[in-house]
Amino acid sequence: MKTTLSLKRAITTTAGALIFAFLVAGGTSLIGNPLELTRTAQAAGATEPAPAAQRHFHCSNETLAGRYAVRADGFVRFGPPTAPTVPFAAVSLLTMDGAGGLSTQVTRSINGTISSGVDTGTYNVNSDCTGTMTHGSLTFDLVVADLQGAGQGKEFYFIATTPGGTVTATAKRIQ
Repeated sequence: MKTTLSLKRAITTTAGALIFAFLVAGGTSLIGNPLELTRTAQAAGATEPAPAAQRHFHCSNETLAGRYAVRADGFVRFGPPTAPTVPFAAVSLLTMDGAGGLSTQVTRSINGTISSGVDTGTYNVNSDCTGTMTHGSLTFDLVVADLQGAGQGKEFYFIATTPGGTVTATAKRIQ
């Protein structure tokens, strides 16, 4: 009985696969070459989105002008260069001036030691919406994640590129 069911199942599966393959092959010949249909649609004026390499970005330092709430965390060295990395977390109010200057009012925890203060620094945003930033003793790479209105950054992400630790952050526009 089991052999009969297995044989029936094998025949049914094979027949189904053959019918599917036949329909796909026959369907292609019935509707024509899909590539040719695409060319015909393009010739008729149909538009497709531009490939990523051809899209134009509109970012600059002015894109990030404004105030942002920032949340950061990771691991940093707390002590001399040979010290092990320890947990780090911070929240801040970051103000970017649109000309490459920044200040941040920050509260941070480094291995449980809490501190607050104001840091200043610089930033540079490239036309492709990537960039760099420095504040305190850290350098960062950044990417604008969301644009609103006339090219204003609504949100951006950054990651520390200073050796010896790992810090990532998200900044969301509040004004």
